[in-house]
Amino acid sequence: MKQFRHYISEVSGLQYVYENLKICSSLGRSLLQHQLLCSKPDLLKEEFDKIEKHIAFQKKSPDAVRSLVMDFHEINDIRQTILNLRFLHILDDIELFEVKKFALASQHILGILQDSHYEGAPLHDLSKVIQLLDPEGSRIAHFYVYSAYDENLAALRKRIQETEDAARRDELNFQALQMEDSIRQKLTELLHPYWKNLQDNLTRIALLDLLNAKAQMAVEWNLCKPTIADKKSTFQQLFHPEVATRLKNRGESFQAVDIELENGPCLITGANMSGKTVVLKSLTLTQYLFQFGFYVPAEAAAIVPVDVIFCIIDDTQSEKHGLSSFAVEVLNINDIIATVKSGRKVLALVDELARTTNPDEGKRIVNAFVQMMQKYGVMSVVTTHYGGIQAKCRRLRVNGLRVDEVSDTITPHNINRYMDYSLVETNSDEVPAEALRIAEIFHADEEFLALATE
Repeated sequence: MKQFRHYISEVSGLQYVYENLKICSSLGRSLLQHQLLCSKPDLLKEEFDKIEKHIAFQKKSPDAVRSLVMDFHEINDIRQTILNLRFLHILDDIELFEVKKFALASQHILGILQDSHYEGAPLHDLSKVIQLLDPEGSRIAHFYVYSAYDENLAALRKRIQETEDAARRDELNFQALQMEDSIRQKLTELLHPYWKNLQDNLTRIALLDLLNAKAQMAVEWNLCKPTIADKKSTFQQLFHPEVATRLKNRGESFQAVDIELENGPCLITGANMSGKTVVLKSLTLTQYLFQFGFYVPAEAAAIVPVDVIFCIIDDTQSEKHGLSSFAVEVLNINDIIATVKSGRKVLALVDELARTTNPDEGKRIVNAFVQMMQKYGVMSVVTTHYGGIQAKCRRLRVNGLRVDEVSDTITPHNINRYMDYSLVETNSDEVPAEALRIAEIFHADEEFLALATE
């Protein structure tokens, strides 16, 4: 089964989310990367509730959060060291240092959580681990075999310092090394009972780091807490964070959309540049974020969990496989249908199906796919520029160019001001005819335009 890391480069906007997620520890990032898509409503609700509580904690205790973040930066991935401890492999100085450093950070985090009356991330008390690895009580993240472990070792080290004879000093040093090895073995045995507590704390702190990053992103990006739906997904003011940011940097604004998806197909029509593809990308990203336990980019959302998410937007894989665009489309559509027939719950999002074949066959293919989605009750969205699609389905149309509101000359640089990306219900099987108008705006050759309008 694919993990979060596999989707980063596949899902539009997920790389942007990942890069802007302020996870402090390498282990926190690793846990997210290896997370599986979740379709269990109770687990998703539990995660959303945790984020909600953590947002409240961030607002109530900002100083505590800042301290936690500093500690998160100190957390290293010491899973292998803990595994060695579990199986009583004698730890070397570096591994003992790793355990000591983590135990100190863990204990500090525990104190912050207790002082802040934080609920939801119980940590084990590792004070006994610290006592074992810090016999001098320095509370410094540093380790060597201290003389305080053994009075005989302390006396031997003193003799080494006082001995001038090199040969004799080498003998004493060898004896000291043997004593140090014995102490490392004893420390490993004494630490062994705490391996599970160390492992638990390591995982819980990494998850807390990830939770803190999710909560911070939810606030900074104005994401909403989704509710779990059973039959219908509803999105109010759905937006795509990466596209919205890119537009904002250009001094433009992103027009969010409202959309509902039911068990069955929804056909979206609209001219080129009308935002159909962005709607699909927004739906895809939102569904993935939802099922990876994130707040979602919308004003409000009620979302149905699914087993498999299909998003077919382009044929980027065709070159790798040496296949034509249409051949890749056929394979993708076949994957959707096979998965549906296997009984798994599917969300299918398909952009401009059969766009690379001739219009007559293209219409037939779109009709057939929509009919299949209707027959099996598959929550699905298909965008198309083909008119005359007769299959029974819900239909939406992008409003498109608001020509009557034009107050100056439309150019490629300001056309977005006059595009209405909102979706409206329609019963028509025809699509808006705005292609030539857009070609004029982009200053297509006049002779070419004249021939096109004949």
